[in-house]
Amino acid sequence: MDSGRRKKRPRRNDSPVRAIGDFMYAKHAARKPNLAERMKQRSPREILAAIDDNSLAPKTRKKALVEVLLEIGPLSYLINLAKPIPAYRRFLNRCLPSWVKCRGVYTSFADARAHAPKSVPLGYDHDEIALGYKNQKFLASDYPAAFWLREALQDGPPTVLDLGGSVGISFYAWERYFPYPENLRWVVCEVPSVVHAGEKIALEENEDRLRFTSQIEQADGCNCLLASGSLQYIETPIADLLKRLTRPPRHLIINRVPLHSSRECITLQNIRWAVSPYRVFQRDAFIAEYESLGYTLVDAWPVPDHSCWIPFYPEFSVATYSGLYFRRDS
Repeated sequence: MDSGRRKKRPRRNDSPVRAIGDFMYAKHAARKPNLAERMKQRSPREILAAIDDNSLAPKTRKKALVEVLLEIGPLSYLINLAKPIPAYRRFLNRCLPSWVKCRGVYTSFADARAHAPKSVPLGYDHDEIALGYKNQKFLASDYPAAFWLREALQDGPPTVLDLGGSVGISFYAWERYFPYPENLRWVVCEVPSVVHAGEKIALEENEDRLRFTSQIEQADGCNCLLASGSLQYIETPIADLLKRLTRPPRHLIINRVPLHSSRECITLQNIRWAVSPYRVFQRDAFIAEYESLGYTLVDAWPVPDHSCWIPFYPEFSVATYSGLYFRRDS
């Protein structure tokens, strides 16, 4: 076999991507309230009895128990009473178990960084994180994004800027579900440590369609910008970065983003290996920002496999993330 030839990957063509996605989200629309939602409607005694259900995964029971107990009326009142005091807020965060993903509400990324624990690495630019998401599976929430990417690749030059795309996880996973154009150029924009790891994997895979960069300016002239689960980690709003481009992308595919119906905030997220400032966007303002740049919202979908619970701040929590597809007239 010629060692210079690219490796073939299995591709699934047995059913249309969008049809599967429609089925998954129709199923989600009819879902029953989750455990935490059901528990909030019960008394403390009923809550403890319901959570003591051996059919539930231990992690699910723990999360539901902590979430509901912290939001029961009397305890919630006592917690909120002293919350304006900074030292008390720090005390509350230290009381949380280590597996809680988000903690605290802050006014800015700088404020969040100042309150991050000193004993834990800050941000994503670390070698131990670079390969952390290498084997991420294709999720139900990938279907709508993959569908619109397939459409975008047929509308203009097949060029993609994958913002925060890790080591190319979407590039490798999605090709199993629909064929890429022969002249595809896919550029992942990431932090330097992830860029280095991604380039090494691409070399091992003999993959010449995939490139890596740390310069968002490479989106200039790209036909499609893909941002899946990344915008919330970026301090400068991506809309501000798009304003600097001479030839902004025609297609924007944004997936797994926390959009709140009425509020926005910055929190700190535990990403297993480190902590990072993490933004929750206000939905209407988020959409309006892209519309002000000439983009039209074409499609939106729920992302039930991602949520953001901020202990002691239920008013800022997001039960279901969102996906959005924007298109800009030529």
